[in-house]
Amino acid sequence: MINSTLCDCNKALGREVRDFILNVPDAKEESITDYLVWKWRLLDKRFKYIHATTFTRHEESTETGADFQLELWLVGRRVAVPLLFQAKKFLKPFDSYVNKLNYPRKTQAQLTRLLSHAQSRNLMPFYAIYTAKNSVMPLCKGHADLGSGVYMIDAATIKTFADGTLGRKIPLADILARSNPFHCMFCCPLGATESYFSDYFDPSRSNNVQWDRDELPSYVKQILSAETVEANDGTVETQRIDGDLPPVRVIGVYDLSQVEG
Repeated sequence: MINSTLCDCNKALGREVRDFILNVPDAKEESITDYLVWKWRLLDKRFKYIHATTFTRHEESTETGADFQLELWLVGRRVAVPLLFQAKKFLKPFDSYVNKLNYPRKTQAQLTRLLSHAQSRNLMPFYAIYTAKNSVMPLCKGHADLGSGVYMIDAATIKTFADGTLGRKIPLADILARSNPFHCMFCCPLGATESYFSDYFDPSRSNNVQWDRDELPSYVKQILSAETVEANDGTVETQRIDGDLPPVRVIGVYDLSQVEG
């Protein structure tokens, strides 16, 4: 059963991000990610996040783009689904996308690191595509043109584009056709579960990737239970998280335990 409040919150989030991209056209992926998690928290108090780089120092390599944009944990009553995102801002119908996915300098080092890190930590690797494109027909047919600014596509499929398997001149529409709007995992009857990811995305990368709730990493448990305080400017302050954090820009934890059927 679809939880309409959960679905509507995340549809609104996608529209907010799209409006931000349209109104701040020079914003880079890092700024869009920051805006995404800030608005998400304002729209839904079940979502909590921290900027990991404020707790530990990670220097992003100019060779690999080492830091990841977002580690996201979807935590249910018994199990959690862990997602790891790299992000790309793609706006034009054609824009040398195969080369951009081979970053940096045609090495695929950024993509390779995402796949390797996700496998070592038992996370599902995805790319978040930030865009303002209209009339998108994604994997979940019938949900086109909903005005979302965030789409997600599994990293294994991104590799097929980067390898040139699907051609050397790929339109943005082809990439988005192999993606789903970010909100779909909260609006689909399958729910934000392993079944949703294995049904829509590359099963070799998404099957059986879930954690028992009582075995979550320490930093995830701390964020889940942390008290948050919103400052006057709307920013969110979270108590300090103890222990080592992964090399990721933002860690988000979405408590879905009260919306499961």
